[in-house]
Amino acid sequence: MTSKTSLAAQPAFSRRLDVAASRNERALLSLILRHGVIGRAELARETHLTIQSVSRLVEGLEARGLVRRGERISTRGNPSGGFGIELAPIGAFTFGVSLMTDALSVVLMNLRGEVLDNHFEPRRDMSAEAVLARVQDLLKAMSDQHVPDRSRLLGVGVAVTGYFVEDGRRLNPPAPLDDFALIDLRAMFSSRLGLPVIIENDASAAALAEGFLGVGRAHPTFAYVHFAAGVGGALVLNGELVRGARGNAGEVAGALPLRLFDDRPTMSLLLEMVRDAGVDVDSISDLTARFAPDMPGVAAWRARVREPLDVIVSALGAVADPEVIVLGGRIPTTLAQALIPDIAPFESPRRGAPRPLPPIMPAGVADEPSARGAAILPLKAHLFA
Repeated sequence: MTSKTSLAAQPAFSRRLDVAASRNERALLSLILRHGVIGRAELARETHLTIQSVSRLVEGLEARGLVRRGERISTRGNPSGGFGIELAPIGAFTFGVSLMTDALSVVLMNLRGEVLDNHFEPRRDMSAEAVLARVQDLLKAMSDQHVPDRSRLLGVGVAVTGYFVEDGRRLNPPAPLDDFALIDLRAMFSSRLGLPVIIENDASAAALAEGFLGVGRAHPTFAYVHFAAGVGGALVLNGELVRGARGNAGEVAGALPLRLFDDRPTMSLLLEMVRDAGVDVDSISDLTARFAPDMPGVAAWRARVREPLDVIVSALGAVADPEVIVLGGRIPTTLAQALIPDIAPFESPRRGAPRPLPPIMPAGVADEPSARGAAILPLKAHLFA
């Protein structure tokens, strides 16, 4: 017997089969998340299930502590309505961890996608032992304070800057993260933390957060440009992250010709140019914390990265045809907003009708998007469509 191999890379993860939802349950939970509070009749209309099926599914989810009765809502033909259904905030919890070249971020999230606790710290020591020990301590402190029932911890998502290698499981990060390069990160983290772990690169995790909590709620098909130590990207199609054959779909730096490679729109280049202009900043974390649009070196950086950004946005618009292109990652929102008028995608009108180009907008999730997206990974793996 021969088996078919999927061309789509799957994230490296382990999953708790005891809490994983069925396909119909996932559809209901996703709708409840989107609406906040929704009635059974509306759930039936949007899922094309019968009222009886919806009621049975809701009762099962309620019995498992994942949903609860919400506020009274009006329904067709009954202005006083009945009680809606909402997600139970203590129904499930997840952790998100983001490893950057100069920093560590950890968040604790509940079933509604609300961040209950978060911690960001710039770090010089990004060795594996130091990082794992710190993450272990932070997870214990957060769970002790906020998680009343540890059996409701679904797992940990870990986002690492870098690209996946051939098997779609190991990442190749920049030099400051040498200890995490080309090894089984899921095994490393799960053995230390004692929880199921999902691994993703930072750009894809940030795009997942944007789809779950930000621009993606109104525009489910979008392209994401991720500004960090390097520049990366991701694609989300109808609410689903497109990973590609190896997990690297959307890696926008690969669209640049070699003559523009040193001019990539990275936060590392911005840090270098700001320092050259006389500003005393010691890291990307320090730069983003103190950023001002009129900081010396910023205008020169904007001018230098204009052509590479034109190439990146033009390629994403032509290849992916998204509803919108989102500028996010570690870039300050004010800088993303300033960049947008600078960008001039390539176009060659035919018969006076140019090819439609997607609008560009700053990310809606600007606060640690990769860590938030990492926390969403276990929610998606277990409960949401």
